Amino acid sequence: MNQKINKQEYSLDSKGKFLFIRHGQTICNSDKNNKERKINPDYLDSHLSEKGIKQAKELNNIIKNFKIEAIYVSPLYRSLETVKYMLKSISNFKGEIIVHPLIIECPNCIDDFIYDINETKNDFKDLNVNWNIFYDFVKKYQKWNENFYYFEYFNRLTDSQKNNKYQKLLDLYNRKEMNILKKVIVNEMPKIIFNKEGLQPFESFKHVYSRFLEFKNFLREKYKDSLDNIDNKVIIVTHGDFLGVITNKYLYENDDVNAFAKDGCHCKNCGIVSIYI
Repeated sequence: MNQKINKQEYSLDSKGKFLFIRHGQTICNSDKNNKERKINPDYLDSHLSEKGIKQAKELNNIIKNFKIEAIYVSPLYRSLETVKYMLKSISNFKGEIIVHPLIIECPNCIDDFIYDINETKNDFKDLNVNWNIFYDFVKKYQKWNENFYYFEYFNRLTDSQKNNKYQKLLDLYNRKEMNILKKVIVNEMPKIIFNKEGLQPFESFKHVYSRFLEFKNFLREKYKDSLDNIDNKVIIVTHGDFLGVITNKYLYENDDVNAFAKDGCHCKNCGIVSIYI
């Protein structure tokens, strides 16, 4: 079977209507010496490095002349921070910045955990971010707290495993024991990420691709009257592994795939991928 997605479905440029952007380099990304997938409390929901901030600011040069209808952003800190610096000197942006849960990273590392969504919201309140879709999603799966909603994506775990881990974290969060919460995430969650074969993400690639299809259907419906208007851009700020999976149907079509295929899009930090919706 050909593992490559049809070439017309994505391109590494900004010519299309729907532009997917990987966040800037994070402090976690920049640590070349940590070989254990950044098992460090300082990397929990990692912030951008100085280089990542510079990369995000440099996106100004590409998007400043675009007519942007909306920006969709993952709720992880690094994505919102990328949007913040990307728009810092763009005064004519009048569209919405919308947090969308379906474009979060494939959870496989400590920096893929949000541990205080209220802190995140407060840090980006000046962006006037719209959280409505995010909270609609949390409400849909009422058993999840917004800090740990991505447990819905842990389809490699049993419901019992998910519920036990979730309840422990939720109890700590409710008691506002944030330092202990950090330690529990860092010390306990990696034990169910790694196995003898190496990295085994919480979420299967098939599940990642499935939620991308759900997001794509959302975009199709939302912009059905302007799908061919490539002058009006929709920007999606998301993650590297997520982009690698959604640009490779082979991972979706084969249940036994447990390693990232080489043929997907390996996007550099703040790289742009134009995806046909």
